[in-house]
Amino acid sequence: MPRILNLLIAAFLVVSCSLFSSPATADGSARDVLFAAYQKLIDSSYSADSVSTDAKGTETRTKVEFESLSRFRATTADTSFIVLPDATWMRTGNGEWMQPPVDMSAMFKRMIPSTIDDIRAGTSNIKDEGTQTIDGKNARVISYDVNTKIMGFSISSHNTVFIDDAGKIIRSDSDSSAMGRKSHTVQTIHYDDSIRISAPN
Repeated sequence: MPRILNLLIAAFLVVSCSLFSSPATADGSARDVLFAAYQKLIDSSYSADSVSTDAKGTETRTKVEFESLSRFRATTADTSFIVLPDATWMRTGNGEWMQPPVDMSAMFKRMIPSTIDDIRAGTSNIKDEGTQTIDGKNARVISYDVNTKIMGFSISSHNTVFIDDAGKIIRSDSDSSAMGRKSHTVQTIHYDDSIRISAPN
């Protein structure tokens, strides 16, 4: 059970660190742009491709598909899981899907922010970093720091988000420390209204 819990928390932190933030005090323009971008993310179906590099240089690649914040599927090189509002499934490699012995869906409900107000806590040092070109798109760049706790685990990170001309976050870079581990994560976001997440067959 501890191994399962560690896998779930680690995968969740890789793909969702940027959601635990929002400017409490900052330049009004940067604050408004960032709030609006996170609201669009919360309201959207999207996939997030993440590459996380730990202190030893080891890379972990994770893909998460969100139909909503309560219905998503995550896949790494050796572990996959599906989280629905009332149940969670896991599998290792190409093995059979199984349901963990405890209600992981309830755990994720406590971990995932669902509103802009949930996203506010723990954020500081909001800065407008100007503009950059990301994959051929002009992007507004905003950085900020996060310090919070999830299920008793302290999490701190310095984050930079890239927001396109439509006001959507298309990339997030994070340097984070969680559960005694430091990592750098680059997350690329693709919006897709056709994503549907259901229980495994």
